[in-house]
This record gives sequence, C-alpha cells and structure tokens, in this order.
Amino acid sequence: MATGLSCLGAFNAQAQSATPSVEDQYREGLYQRETGRPYSAIETLETILAANPTLNRARLEVAVAYYRTLNFAKAKAQAQKVLDDPNTPEAVRLAVLSFVKQLELDEAANFGRPHKLDYNLSLGAVYDSNVNAGPDNAVLPGGLVLNPGSTARADGGYALQAGVSHAWMSPTPVRSGESTGRFGWNSQLGVYYKGYGRLSEYNLGVLTAATGPSLIMGKNWRGNLNFQADRLTLGDRKLALYTSVSPSATWRLNSGDELTADAQLAYRNFAQPGDQGRDSHYSSGGFSYGGLYNKNRLTLQAGARMFDEEAQLDRFSNNGYEIFFGGRQNAWNGGDLFARAALRHSGYIGVEPIYGIARREDEYRLEFGANQQIKTGWLEKWQGSATVTLIQNQANLALYEYNRNLVQITLGRSY
Repeated sequence: MATGLSCLGAFNAQAQSATPSVEDQYREGLYQRETGRPYSAIETLETILAANPTLNRARLEVAVAYYRTLNFAKAKAQAQKVLDDPNTPEAVRLAVLSFVKQLELDEAANFGRPHKLDYNLSLGAVYDSNVNAGPDNAVLPGGLVLNPGSTARADGGYALQAGVSHAWMSPTPVRSGESTGRFGWNSQLGVYYKGYGRLSEYNLGVLTAATGPSLIMGKNWRGNLNFQADRLTLGDRKLALYTSVSPSATWRLNSGDELTADAQLAYRNFAQPGDQGRDSHYSSGGFSYGGLYNKNRLTLQAGARMFDEEAQLDRFSNNGYEIFFGGRQNAWNGGDLFARAALRHSGYIGVEPIYGIARREDEYRLEFGANQQIKTGWLEKWQGSATVTLIQNQANLALYEYNRNLVQITLGRSY
C-alpha cells in the first residue's frame, strides 16, 4: 500500500508545474528511498516541501519514507495534510485513507505490545544405551580391567522442561546511518530435569537464568548480548555453577541467507571437593551460515566453532573445534523432518595418570527425527517430537572410547 502511493497519477499537474530542479530533487528523493537510504530521502523531500508546501506528490512520498523508518507519527501527519487539502482528488484521497489504515495496523503490530511474556512446557520419555558414557568392554588394551559398573549401562527414564521468558521492545526506534532499529531486552528462567529408572545417580538437573539486551536493525542485522547462569545437579548432589556471557550478531545477505557470528566466555565452578581440579575458564567462537530453500520448506545450516578450556588441573584442560551441518524439511501439513551431523575434536593438555600421555578425542554425533504440530482434539496446540541420537566417541585411550544411542519422545507446548 505504501509503495503504491508512488504510482498515483492524480498529481500530474503538479509534476508539470514543478521546475526542472524541483523535479530532479523529487526523483533523487525517490531513488534514495528505493535504494535503502530513507533518511536521505526524507531530507531531500522535506527540502522540496519547505520551498513548495503545496506539492502533495512529494508530501506523500516523504510519508512513505517516514513509514519505512518506523516514524508512524510523522508519516500519518504528512498523509493527513494531503487529506486536509480540498484540492486532493477523490481517488487519491481513498488511496491515502487506505495508507493511513495500514500505518495504524503496522504501528499496533510494532509498538502495541512492548512487553511479551511466554511460557513453555515439555515432558518426554527417554532411553539411553550408555548412561555413564562407559566403554563397551571391561578389559581394555594393556591389561586394564574395569569394575562392572564402569562399562556401558543402559536405562530408561523421563525428561521434564519448563520455562518462562519475557521480551521488551523499546517504543522509540533507533537510527544507525540509513537503518532503523529497535532496542530490546530479553530474559528467561528455565528448569530441566532428566531422571532414570535404575541409575538415579546420573539424574541431571539444570536451573537456568538468563538476561541481556538485543538490537534489531531492520531486516539486515540483529545482535544480542546474553548473560547466563546455570546451576547443575547430578544425582542428589550439586555438580557445578556455570556463568557465561555470549555475544552474537546475524547479517541477512542479499540472497536472503543469514550469516551468524557468536562467542562465549564462561567460568565453570564445580561444587564437590573431588572435582575442584575441573574448575575452568572456557571460551569459544564460531560462525554459521543458513538459508531457506525449496519454496521456504527446507532450512539448511552449517557452521564451525573453536573452543578452549583452561582448568586448574592440566588433565582437564583442552581445546579443539567443532563442525556441523543440519537441515529441516516441512514434509507434510504441520509436520517436519530434521537431521543434524556434528564432529567435535578435543585435545587435552595434561597427561592421564594411568597412561602417562594426554588424550585426544573425536566425537561423531548424528541426530534425526520428526515433529508434528497437533491442530485438533484435546491436545490442540501441543507439539509432539521423536528424536534419535547416535554418538561415537573415538579416543587414543581406550578408557574414553564409547558408543551411545539415545531415543526421546517429547510432548510440549508454548503459551
């Protein structure tokens, strides 16, 4: 509707009466606006109106420019001046009224709800073929014999997750060069718990609190800074407290694909005296590239990450990299298929006490599954999902080699 105002031919008389210099300025203003420079267009068109206040053709175009910078008040004010002009043709008046209505709808959508509160809940059944991430055999190369409880142990259980999130968007747009953005603040509180039937000493609980600012610059760029704390429990004991700060930025490319860069700085503080050597400073940085294909039914993403962890004891210090590739296909009405493959290489600094050398690990992970949005019945608006995860951890030390398969069926909903 807004860009359609540029095509109205009812002001041709004004165009003919405009001097060549004014006409050139007018065309320059339109060019600036349509090439992503709305603020320059506003300056050019406002200059024309200062000298030619009755040139409603320019007034409508500057209204569109204000609209694109999210300045709805000035856009409506300029449109209203055209409506108040008794010389405005009826066809133009109807188009402007439609434009004003669209302004009001978009203003309500952008600024009508500065605060947004969401809740989410999920519950599921879990099967894990190797809960303790142990090797398959009790007898390892070199004659090392493990206790029976140290080899792979399978169990079934359940997983529960609940959370609440709050998002606030500033009612005042932010200008950066020729772009218009919105400043926001996002916070969330969540709890996760995975319990096993027999191996309750491996029950995992995570309590998460996070908050931080965000900035969205039109459709071209967005960034956020997240501060987070995670309290972990294992069995009936406190395990650790992770605190972290994570900046990220995403650019939308001309093709419509997106490039994201992100980083994390974290401190991992373990609670038990026997784990104090694991206290560490962790840092990572990476990027990902993704886009929509097949008429927006297929999403593909690939990325890589470097990481470094400096622990109090060198045997727990490590660094390495991770690469991944994933996709999601809308396969039927309300249903998706998804898959993700990842390789993580870790090299440890200190030597292992038993072997006298440092360990190296390569973890291969393949995840695939499906989800379905339920649209009818008493489970309407719930979403069901089934996920299978295959993990193979290869290491230069047999003690750390294992295979692990997980199956999880989940039912969840957002409110």
